Amino acid sequence: MIVRVMRASVSSARRDGDSASDVVGTGARRAADVVIIGAGLAGCVAASTLARSKIDVVLIDASPVVPPGLRAEKFGTEILDLFDRLDLGETVRAAATPISSVCIARFGRVMKRRPRLEYAFAYRELITALRAALPARIDVRFGRVVDIASGADLQRVTLNDGSVVEARLLIVATGPNAAIHRRVGIGVIDTQRDHSICIGFDLKRPPDTFPFESIVYHGERWSDRVSYITLFPIGSRMRANLFVYRAHDEPWMQAFRQAPEAVLRETLPNLERVCGPLEIEGKVEIRPIDLRTTAGHDRDGVVLIGDAYCTSCPVSGTGMHKALIDVTRLCRQYVPAWLTTPGMNAEKISTFYADRVKVSFDVSSLALSGRLRGRAVGRGLRWILARAAKDAHSACAFTVHRGVEIAAVLRSSIVGRREQV
Repeated sequence: MIVRVMRASVSSARRDGDSASDVVGTGARRAADVVIIGAGLAGCVAASTLARSKIDVVLIDASPVVPPGLRAEKFGTEILDLFDRLDLGETVRAAATPISSVCIARFGRVMKRRPRLEYAFAYRELITALRAALPARIDVRFGRVVDIASGADLQRVTLNDGSVVEARLLIVATGPNAAIHRRVGIGVIDTQRDHSICIGFDLKRPPDTFPFESIVYHGERWSDRVSYITLFPIGSRMRANLFVYRAHDEPWMQAFRQAPEAVLRETLPNLERVCGPLEIEGKVEIRPIDLRTTAGHDRDGVVLIGDAYCTSCPVSGTGMHKALIDVTRLCRQYVPAWLTTPGMNAEKISTFYADRVKVSFDVSSLALSGRLRGRAVGRGLRWILARAAKDAHSACAFTVHRGVEIAAVLRSSIVGRREQV
């Protein structure tokens, strides 16, 4: 009954935009099995997964409205499979735009056209949909966390309205923001500042005016430190994500903020040969990416998932996959088992961080981020050879693609003449 009343109050707060202090009375105390801080992708999926296993969950986030921000905007079938296994596939499909093919291009030429099923989405809309789909048994609260007391048996989270949530386990799913980490004594380490920068913007032309459904266009000159730009539809608009290896305060970034279209044409001079004229509409979003990891995370009662544990570079496209693997392993395998025995000490928590599937994906994701950056800006013979190999591959891919196109035209012409005879 307590959960149902709280849920109704929280739903009202979502509609009206009220603060948590309007939802939960000052000094109210709530006991649960698990408390999750952060109602983004990892937090919402973790809460849904645990609730479906009849685990009592309280989900806390600072805001009832998903804040704007440039995050993941596209995923493939392997990630959709994970959503399906977590019973969220239908929700995700409804919030995403399916894409059935992609062109790979460079130097103003298409090198390959291939069928590939992907899904594009606005991050804010996806998280809003995941929040709306949360099982009713989940106690959702919105407010600022002002204190955390963690231990081997009980975790106590205090919100700014004075309400307190007590649970056996605290899951931190707040992304790379270090505020919660500091409160529980976990360190956040910047392993590489300005590892890359993601730039997102909408294009004025609608998707049906482009000669492709989606495209990945690779940087033309290595000196420009561009990985690639990808264009894809989200609903009725064409979206672009540009990934570069630059510092957030360097002159190129300042110039892009002031005149994005001009700098885009200068940096990728042959892009419009493939896409046609490009005109940016609306705000340009810029997100610098720092690679971060954590220290001292083997602690009693507290576990980190997704970017709260370690970040990845969006150029590699592994961030969402990594977060879902964390959720799947933690919430399907570890938490249900942990709750069947007394205590929640660091020894229990460490088994998740040492999980073979998790560790393997974390390592491969970080390695891929390093390889992609090294190939673009790395010094030394290894990276010089890697760039030469990439250039040769691009030339060969274009030659093969053109050969296939010419062969198809010739076949069509021959068949047409035979039919006339």
